[in-house]
Amino acid sequence: MRLKTLLLGSGLLCSTLAWAQNGNDKVLKGKIDMKTLMQDQSTAWFYKGVNNYQPNDNMLNYLKANRSNYNLVVVMGTWDEASRKIVPELYNVMIKAGSPDEQVLMFGADQKLETDAPTDYKVKKVPTIIVFRDGKEAGRIVGEPKESVEGDLARIILNSSKKEQ
Repeated sequence: MRLKTLLLGSGLLCSTLAWAQNGNDKVLKGKIDMKTLMQDQSTAWFYKGVNNYQPNDNMLNYLKANRSNYNLVVVMGTWDEASRKIVPELYNVMIKAGSPDEQVLMFGADQKLETDAPTDYKVKKVPTIIVFRDGKEAGRIVGEPKESVEGDLARIILNSSKKEQ
């Protein structure tokens, strides 16, 4: 009887500790701005990721030269590991490219990919970065970038520029 009580108590303690650790995975849903991600204790991963990423200077210079030609919509999950890696990298790139906060509209999605966004962006996976040029979708990065955040953004912008010519 004593062994059963000890095992039951240990099991409850372990499950409580596991639940408490997952309690830090705050799910932000709806419109999110960078200030929220920088200041919320549950998103310490954002600040760390922004400061640790070193973008490619050539791609960064291209984005800087073309920054007025595009806007971004980002759909991410604060609970998603890929979003926790890529969204800070994206913000590092946007900051270094001199792009204002208004160029990036970000929405948090829950595990069902519901965002409460005013528009249905047809997101099937997080993170999704949608590049708009003159109000029209020019391309998107879904999940992990093929090359890098700045490389994929530069390729999308370059390809959309070629289509205009």
